[in-house]
Amino acid sequence: MKYRNIEKEDLESCANIYSEVFSAEPWSESWNKQMALERLHFYDSKGFVGVIAESDKKIGFVLGNIEPFYYGSIFYLREMCVVVSMQSKGLGSKLLLALESDLKKRSVKSIYLATERNISASHFYLKNSFSVSEETSFYEKKIT
Repeated sequence: MKYRNIEKEDLESCANIYSEVFSAEPWSESWNKQMALERLHFYDSKGFVGVIAESDKKIGFVLGNIEPFYYGSIFYLREMCVVVSMQSKGLGSKLLLALESDLKKRSVKSIYLATERNISASHFYLKNSFSVSEETSFYEKKIT
């Protein structure tokens, strides 16, 4: 397994992975490749960092943006997914370790993200030393 920084030509593969993963359980969302490609627009934004896992094909990725904060740089993990057939085999944890190694070189102080509380992704992040913040909340307002 090889882990490396995401390049622009990887985005189509990432979109394929994204649409497959988020169309499956537990999300069951209606994604297609084009919608996923548009979702992954972060590549062109300031502070982008992403890592892709590949063997004979691309099988997972994690990406987001480095942002300035009063105590130093922080990383907003925007998207992470691993092809369904490779989930629960340690690949996601290894992707996070590869990302953390890259972020340490960039003097990033912390990683933050948002996900639903009662799904496998939440348990995955807790298992990988993330914690639920007691100081912050995620708010949403539906616009109708």
